Amino acid sequence: MLTSATRDFQHLTIGRDQQVFWIGLDVKNSNRNLLTPEVLAELQQAYQLAQALRVRALVLYSNRPEVFSAGLDLSLLQNNPDPQKLLAFLKAGQAFCEQLSSTSMLSLAMVEGECLGAGLSLALACHYCVATTHWQSRFSFPEVQQGIHPVWGGSSRSLQRMGVRPALDFITQATLLSAEAALQKKLIDAIVPPEHIKTLALRYIAGQPAKTTTPLSSMFLETLSARVLINNQQQRKLAKTQDIEHYPAASRFMNLWQLTGSALTSLQPMELIAFQELLETSSTQNLLRLAELKDQLKALVPAKAATYSSVHIIGAGHVGREIAAWCSLSGLRVSIQEVNLENLGYALERIRSIFNTYFQKDGAKLKAATERISVDPEGQGIFYADLIIDATTDKLANKQELLARLEENSRPDALLAITSSTLPLERLAAVLLKPERLIGLHFLYPIIQHELMEIIHLEANTAPKVLEQAYAFVKQINKLPLAVQSTPGLVVNRILLTYIMQGIRLCQQNVPPVTIDKAGREFGMPLGPLEWADLLGLDYCWQLGDTLAKTSPLSVPDLLVDMVKADKLGRKNGTGFYRYRHGRMLKPERSQWEGSLSALQDKLINQMSEEAALCLEQGLIENPDLLDAAVVFGAGFPAFRGGPLQYARSSRK
Repeated sequence: MLTSATRDFQHLTIGRDQQVFWIGLDVKNSNRNLLTPEVLAELQQAYQLAQALRVRALVLYSNRPEVFSAGLDLSLLQNNPDPQKLLAFLKAGQAFCEQLSSTSMLSLAMVEGECLGAGLSLALACHYCVATTHWQSRFSFPEVQQGIHPVWGGSSRSLQRMGVRPALDFITQATLLSAEAALQKKLIDAIVPPEHIKTLALRYIAGQPAKTTTPLSSMFLETLSARVLINNQQQRKLAKTQDIEHYPAASRFMNLWQLTGSALTSLQPMELIAFQELLETSSTQNLLRLAELKDQLKALVPAKAATYSSVHIIGAGHVGREIAAWCSLSGLRVSIQEVNLENLGYALERIRSIFNTYFQKDGAKLKAATERISVDPEGQGIFYADLIIDATTDKLANKQELLARLEENSRPDALLAITSSTLPLERLAAVLLKPERLIGLHFLYPIIQHELMEIIHLEANTAPKVLEQAYAFVKQINKLPLAVQSTPGLVVNRILLTYIMQGIRLCQQNVPPVTIDKAGREFGMPLGPLEWADLLGLDYCWQLGDTLAKTSPLSVPDLLVDMVKADKLGRKNGTGFYRYRHGRMLKPERSQWEGSLSALQDKLINQMSEEAALCLEQGLIENPDLLDAAVVFGAGFPAFRGGPLQYARSSRK
């Protein structure tokens, strides 16, 4: 081993084993192995050392099993970076990837954990890319969600490996592929269990098997006429799922590909120019900021976090069943406890429906996910589960009684959690002999769609180990963790509710529901305020609003109260601000309104910004950037606008 040279590197560990030179990514002060000029300089030095030693092969890997590399350090791209320094860094990255690709040594990337963005470009530049089957081994170019696109040659190499159409979908949709899916789509060369990855790498070095090649059919798609046709098709597809005006990177990349084709020498220089132009837009700067904040949220999870194998869920309502489905999709064994057998049967039907949506063409995965779910009306899972989640209705006395019973019968090291966002955690914890065991896990509804989870804790009570356990669970089910103090409505729902209540007030002032919701959606929200109200349930909105009104300036509009009393509860019973059949909205009646849509947007969004500022002032979240991230990832505030606080700042300029 090269023990003497290792001391010269801050971000790498290097070693030599006979004719193989090993370069391990171990970036200082970055648990996601983010790439910076300093890291790239060390990679170049290590490569030169390998050349000088005349080794047969070079292997690039990570010392962190949960991540290979999450790509560029996005802070380098924000706040008007020095254009000359940035250009030099980007060109140096392109050059290093080309060295890996063209070297006379055999180069191999050995991937375990997340391999994203520029990290994936590095891996694909190697002659071979092999990976472990660990659940965290995942591949993506997330750049288009960050307002940019790949710039280190990863796009061209993906096109060469996967073929034109699969690669274009992969790049422009920022698809996240498991190791199995990446192998199936020919992005990588082989996969094995983690314990066999080094053996596989050495076998590849010894045998040098045939590399993944461009599918023959793709060669016919590289003509200019074919590229024009494919670009038009892709642009129509993008327009259905993305706001191209505010998320232009994917569309811009498609136009580049139409112009140049897949060849690295043609596409890469144009990518560099377009990349720099995109950086100058406010929407890209907001998207980059939020992508970095997402990385910060992920980094909250301890490096050596515990893992869970079993979850017991009490309550088979819409929250309980969605939690169960999501946990099973994440590979956990789930038992569901519900005394009402009819509700339990319906919950299983809905869970199977979710699985069918996810695994339409994969019967084996559908079967495996289904088999991880078990019904447990007697609650036997309480005795052995790693985590117990109370998802029953919000009735204080009932929950206190249940929690006391759970503490008595569960394993001492099991995590006890509630899902309520309205009941004070301190009052629920008061009945426990060890109140520090209790945590709140607020799954934002619809659970399948939202990335964020709020972890409710008590600064005086919650044990640090319990908070770490909660972070670990949230990471394991692929959500973003945000710790918040126990307070009515928490943070995300509180800010979202101001949007909903303002929409109801406008409706009370005879603005048509369709117009109100159009204003919200055209601003960039995923749903208008009245659509949100119907989805959550008008009775729930009243309950939460009534709770918040006791401790905040928020008030409940009379219209909401009247509708709930008239049994108009929203989507759940077919009638709210709109009418529904089998869960689908019926076409609303036409309406006319002569007012200003922009003025409606101001009324809706300014309320959210003011409430966010109040949450910050009250110390519910200390970091204003993380508060913005919470509302974007938890309530669907448009990312290109930066979050409610950032939007308020930019509006004042």
